[in-house]
Amino acid sequence: MIKRIKQGETEALDVLIEGHYDGIYRFCYYKLGDREAAYDCAQETFLNLLRYLDTYVEQKKFKAYLYRIAGNVCMDWFRKNSVQFAGEELLETITKEDTELKRVELSDEVYRALQILSPAQRDVIILHFLYDFKLREIAQITNVPMSTAKSWLKQGMDKLKNRMHAGGRH
Repeated sequence: MIKRIKQGETEALDVLIEGHYDGIYRFCYYKLGDREAAYDCAQETFLNLLRYLDTYVEQKKFKAYLYRIAGNVCMDWFRKNSVQFAGEELLETITKEDTELKRVELSDEVYRALQILSPAQRDVIILHFLYDFKLREIAQITNVPMSTAKSWLKQGMDKLKNRMHAGGRH
């Protein structure tokens, strides 16, 4: 499909964007906690993909490549706006009548628990459990060695387990 897009087939580009847009938007939303910012970052992700498409080397891991672009766009947004993760606003928004995100059914408790994690641990857990990425793909997306991604996943899971046990859950 990338070859067709490089050759100027706009229909192929439309199919690619339609196939990945919802996931990229949700990923940006989880990272930013703001609908407008997530929308802007999702748009910017696809603009960056188009901007640098000529330099893209065909790989079997296109999805990981796209999510890496999205992660970088979100980091740029954080730098430009100097804000921290808006977890409470995100929690409040998701628990309301948000039809776009109703498919992602996370309890308030899970969202609150995610807030105790570092941004890196949170990203790895979200990518692994919500998007079913493998550790190798997560390492590519986050631009770290696989051992680091694995360590962040384990540390994050340990923190979550400790929180659940401290809350009386087993």
